[in-house]
Amino acid sequence: MRGSIACLIGLIVTAFCLHGKTPEDVARFGAYGVLLSLGVSLAMDMRRGVQNVVRTDVMALMSLYFLTLAEFLAPQGQYNSDASMDSTRLAVLACICAYAGMIVGRHLVKPTKKLKFQTLFQQEVPSSVLFSIFWACFIVGFLNMVIAVHFNLLDMVEYFMMPRFTQPWQRGRLGDWKAMLYEMSMLLYLVPPLGGILLARRRKHPKFQVALVMLGVIFTLFYGFSSGTRNIFASYLVTFLIGYVFAAERRQTKEMIVLATACMVAMVVSTKVMLDFRDVGLEDYITQGYYKEASHTAEGQGIAVDNNLYAISRVAEYFPRHHDYTGMEIPYLAMIHPIPRVLWPGKPDGMSITVEDIFGADGYTIATSVVGEEYIMHGFIAVFLMSVFFGACCAWWNLLASPKNSEFGILIYASGFFSAVITMRSMNWFSTALLPTLAGLVLGQLFLLHYKRKAEADKWRAARMIVRRPERRGPS
Repeated sequence: MRGSIACLIGLIVTAFCLHGKTPEDVARFGAYGVLLSLGVSLAMDMRRGVQNVVRTDVMALMSLYFLTLAEFLAPQGQYNSDASMDSTRLAVLACICAYAGMIVGRHLVKPTKKLKFQTLFQQEVPSSVLFSIFWACFIVGFLNMVIAVHFNLLDMVEYFMMPRFTQPWQRGRLGDWKAMLYEMSMLLYLVPPLGGILLARRRKHPKFQVALVMLGVIFTLFYGFSSGTRNIFASYLVTFLIGYVFAAERRQTKEMIVLATACMVAMVVSTKVMLDFRDVGLEDYITQGYYKEASHTAEGQGIAVDNNLYAISRVAEYFPRHHDYTGMEIPYLAMIHPIPRVLWPGKPDGMSITVEDIFGADGYTIATSVVGEEYIMHGFIAVFLMSVFFGACCAWWNLLASPKNSEFGILIYASGFFSAVITMRSMNWFSTALLPTLAGLVLGQLFLLHYKRKAEADKWRAARMIVRRPERRGPS
């Protein structure tokens, strides 16, 4: 609680003192002010242990900061010529409002003695069940890609190395029956966290099977990296690390620090590298040196993410001056997003006005992060209230964390971090990002039910054998 109060005070001071001679100066002032506020809060929470800050709300806040303000910790090239002072100020204030809303929201959910899910999360499962879940998610997750290349795995890997959006398994904008198969690839988001859990608990499981699992995790990470889509790769790294952290024991602290550092370095490096090669493909980037021409980083730009703050500033200029707020249109579309069009032919095609319409973009998409989408709904009011909602959702999920959780429980809990991270990029993925968690719950229940029935059958057969066994008779 004290960390949250300190953070809110820091955010309020940053908002009231926000200034600068140029738009970039204003954004940089906000970036450092918010970073200091969040840092103080984390430092105070960390006094209770490192695992106390490994929470979904913390991960969501860090993800949102990375998407909106982190790039202004370094020079941003042509930003001053693109954005105005007033619009940049509005964008930074909207971001601060979002952070404050999430800080407030995470304290609206009161801890309860017991949740219905806790019994399931603490259910011990055999090693065979964990490995079965892993390979089921791995195979089904890549199934649509394997079918698209007619089961030629070498062709599939070759397509990994090609420019983004050129793969034969890409989903169309409106989708068809194949879109249902495409959505099943979301199961891949359960592969990294389960791999992290099995790596941390590797002494409890057969070494050969753990080695095979790690090969599967490496292949999945390679796919995420080669895709050029940074939020996919980041989600894989985050969930892998979360799974490991919650499954690791105290004696593995040094190992945990090394792994966390490696994941952090990989994330920072990939932020720049993936932006360079995604339009030319990883193969040409490596073999032909196209990285010099492929770079999207403007001259003098130290860190490049998605230029979300500039997009938010344009949204703040446009609404409501040139167009009315859209109200609940975005949350509604987000909730129905997972429903396949083949099951709902009349499913709405999209928003009445998009960010691309504002920019006049044709043939490419523009991200504004969840802050921009909330602002489109109803300005600062919607930004704060929706952020409170997401903060409360994260706080509720945090209640499911427990040292008593089994490996299966850790898997499901870690998968929830994916939803927290990806939602900060776009509200449209909130409900879809929950699908891997729901799938994990269903798969776990099915495997547990199967093994329970098998155990009962074995017990019944053993009882029958005892009954049928003839009694020994002594000598007459």
